[in-house]
Amino acid sequence: MQFDGTQKTIGTGAQAEVVLYHGYAYKIYKPSYPAEWIAFEKSQQKAVNEAGLCHVRYYDTDDEHIIKMDLVEGETLETRARNGDPSCFSILGQAFRFVHEKDISGIAIPRFIDTAGLQLNEQEKDIVLPIIEDLSSRMESRVCHLDMHFLNIMVPQGKNDFTIIDWINARIAPPVFDYARTYVIFNEFSKDGAALYEQLILPQMWETGITDRDFQDAVTAGTILRNHEK
Repeated sequence: MQFDGTQKTIGTGAQAEVVLYHGYAYKIYKPSYPAEWIAFEKSQQKAVNEAGLCHVRYYDTDDEHIIKMDLVEGETLETRARNGDPSCFSILGQAFRFVHEKDISGIAIPRFIDTAGLQLNEQEKDIVLPIIEDLSSRMESRVCHLDMHFLNIMVPQGKNDFTIIDWINARIAPPVFDYARTYVIFNEFSKDGAALYEQLILPQMWETGITDRDFQDAVTAGTILRNHEK
């Protein structure tokens, strides 16, 4: 695919750049990024579209390393947080509830237990997989985003509505793993943010019957999995 020079970079990551071009967003992956992972991301997005979890649609291009996407207007929740907006954690809590309330019937998203061990060594599997098996046997599984943080929540200017983006990590799992994953990310990048997360979001989790032991086990598993992304 050839751009005409009018594209504008609107986001960068470790494996891809996102540009604005003729009213759409284009995610341009590095040539070394496996094409099958990109195909999986597109299948994930189709599943969440069909489930009503996200309105952003992906489109094929003539380059398997470039995805055309609907443009999401607004700003990230991260931008609002840096500007001191006190509503950020409230919106994060709403986003968790929105995802976890969805009926999982017919949703073509993999189960967490089936994919979590793919990048782990045997020692790590001996820790992570029994935790997932234990919690999954005792708790109801729901849709989990598993990368729910302020950069993955878009909000329109001047409104408290939101759009959740970047669903490649989404899995069917007990919601405790969603809450734990976000805690691990906050704890990695902002101790103050982690403290606020504990104060403002975890009470919402406790209300669902999740215990501190369950949460700490999920954090242990989530920390090991997160380390493979660095």
